[in-house]
Amino acid sequence: MSMSLLLWKAPIVDETEAKALLQPWYESEDDSAFEPSSDIARVADELRRRWPYRELTNEETVARMSDEERQQYSPEDLKQLRGVDEPVGSPWADLPFWQSDRLLVLDIRWGASDEVVTAIYALARTCELVLYDPQGPDVFLPTDPIEDLTEEPKARAKDWLGITAMCAVLCGVTYAAWLIPIGWIRWPAVIVAGFFAAAALFVLGAMIAAALGFIDVNEGRRATCAEDEPSL
Repeated sequence: MSMSLLLWKAPIVDETEAKALLQPWYESEDDSAFEPSSDIARVADELRRRWPYRELTNEETVARMSDEERQQYSPEDLKQLRGVDEPVGSPWADLPFWQSDRLLVLDIRWGASDEVVTAIYALARTCELVLYDPQGPDVFLPTDPIEDLTEEPKARAKDWLGITAMCAVLCGVTYAAWLIPIGWIRWPAVIVAGFFAAAALFVLGAMIAAALGFIDVNEGRRATCAEDEPSL
């Protein structure tokens, strides 16, 4: 699994407008809604410098494939293949970056260090780019106060309702599994349903603890100050 972040220069929009603005790109990679800017390349180059990867030639890509993998492609398609060489622990989930002079799309592994996301936020501010997080959805502007870029959003009412409903459903499924009269079906069903119910209850407990101030969900995520933004 991965998360995506998209950066562009203009126009300046809110979350709803950003989603509509990106629809042509999602459908056909049409990025004409965005204004061209050399700052897109500056950010992409800096990210490649800090977390490098190398695009392989077609010959290198094919040479690394097994005979079974090569047989999955036609000779014409095989000639078009390009791979990527990246170090172990790379934060990128999909390479190379999707990049034009108007739009930069970054796919980041969920297990990647918070340093990567912090660097992207800082670079977007330095180069005055709009940063869009479709998972939220959230739009971060270069003019936003630094606190807004580093604080974890508060759980909203729909978040509480969603996790509570999920816990109730999964607990109900676990109870229903317990009532299955056939033992060899009942126990695997109880174990699987119980695992997901326990995970949902853990998340709910963490949300309650954070709301009561017992844990700090932002620990280790806060940027220090504007002077710490990476230079270009």
